Amino acid sequence: MVNNLKTYFARFPPSVQGAIWMTTSAVFFSLQAGIVRYLAKEIHFIEISFFRAIFGVAIMLPWLARTGLSGLRTSNTKLYLWRGFLGTFAMFGYFGGLALIPLADATAISFTFPLFIALFGVLILKEPAHLTRWIALFIGFAGTLIVIRPGFQEFNIGTVMVVGAGVLVATSAIILKITLRKDRPDQAALYQALYMLPFSFIAVLFVWEWPTWEQWFWGFMLGALSTTAQRLYSRAFTTGDVGSVAPFDFTRLPFVIAIGFVIFSELPDLWTIVGATIIFSASIYAGRTETTRRQPSKL
Repeated sequence: MVNNLKTYFARFPPSVQGAIWMTTSAVFFSLQAGIVRYLAKEIHFIEISFFRAIFGVAIMLPWLARTGLSGLRTSNTKLYLWRGFLGTFAMFGYFGGLALIPLADATAISFTFPLFIALFGVLILKEPAHLTRWIALFIGFAGTLIVIRPGFQEFNIGTVMVVGAGVLVATSAIILKITLRKDRPDQAALYQALYMLPFSFIAVLFVWEWPTWEQWFWGFMLGALSTTAQRLYSRAFTTGDVGSVAPFDFTRLPFVIAIGFVIFSELPDLWTIVGATIIFSASIYAGRTETTRRQPSKL
């Protein structure tokens, strides 16, 4: 039956396959956010992050068993170490933010992460700073202000934590771009999980409280969903082109709104939805414009 499904799925155009992978990853990312929010009611967000790290490694072990020790060979050890350090604190920021602000708000702000990556690409990798990129960045960050509305609603440190996570995610993404010149995506994912584990372990020693069996279960689910979502996300972009696949990442917002309403009785206000739409549209515009620029002109 599985082979029949694979054969049937392979008949779809690459753009459709990519859209399916991206939408599925959006579901998993949304469930991840819901689990973090649920666990944060009784567990410190650093301990939740430790769950993500340790079970993320466990989920990658079957891949390592198939590839053997060759899957660990790399010349980018120092870069992976830095990426693990930055990724750990990005995870602390994002998970801490999810514990303090509504799911929809955190998700809306997380749409700025590609904008930070684009900005850091110019500042660190010296990528060309086209006018369209600056326009997209300006519009996207303006959308962030609509979501946050500084001065019009009560200040929440969770908002700062999610924005800070975006800065760290962008720096980590720049390192990933460099490592992928030689290494495979799954190899990078494994090293990310491996190097996040010791940093999160040191931090969790200061806040550790022994979890219940139910919390262990949700911790495992968090690691499984997060790692699987990341791999589906990467597969989406390797299957379909960016312009046709990326818009489906926006489905995270309605999924998160549904989870927030059903589980936590949360509903976003109009400004959160408007701001999220502006941020995401700016990210898509920047991505599609850069893709078009890289394509050779046809005579």
